[in-house]
Amino acid sequence: MSLLSGHEVIVVDTETTGMSPSEGHALVEVATVAVVDSAFGESWSSLVQPGRAIPADASSVHGITDAMVADAPPPAVVAAELRRRCGDLPLVFHNVSFDLPFLIVLLRRAAQPPLLNPIIDTLGLARGLGGPGGHSLSALAARMGLPIEAQHRALGDARTTARLFLALSGRWETERGVRTLAELAGASQDMLRQATAC
Repeated sequence: MSLLSGHEVIVVDTETTGMSPSEGHALVEVATVAVVDSAFGESWSSLVQPGRAIPADASSVHGITDAMVADAPPPAVVAAELRRRCGDLPLVFHNVSFDLPFLIVLLRRAAQPPLLNPIIDTLGLARGLGGPGGHSLSALAARMGLPIEAQHRALGDARTTARLFLALSGRWETERGVRTLAELAGASQDMLRQATAC
């Protein structure tokens, strides 16, 4: 029985107007993919009205324009649906240090409960296993022979992250003896802390 047997996690990805909410940037898209018993479950994505113009350099990355978000749901509506979907389940991100600050602001401004869920970061899991090459989502997926969906769109990246999570969690179980999601979450965070301390 694998460490994922009988468990569900929620993979989350975002697209934004820039690199940091502290600089006034905001979400333009968010997506979730449920992984249940090592299989894809329900997925969801939504554009978000960012409350500001989307800079051209951001649009050139994800392809989302001001016209596309003009009729998108307001942040409070998206925040409520995102919070409902996350519940208290473990959350999976690729490079959580980018996504989480935006989600914290989104939920706080909508008076939604904060995300205190266990967090598993596939970036940390990948770094912990070592190996040559970069650790971007697309580089890891290509190196591991995983299908790569629409890049730099929230749902496509969430689905790619979900596949990466399944591959990496299997390796951590067989190669490192990890037996629970809590251990996996701790390992992923430990690897990120070690990388930043170097």
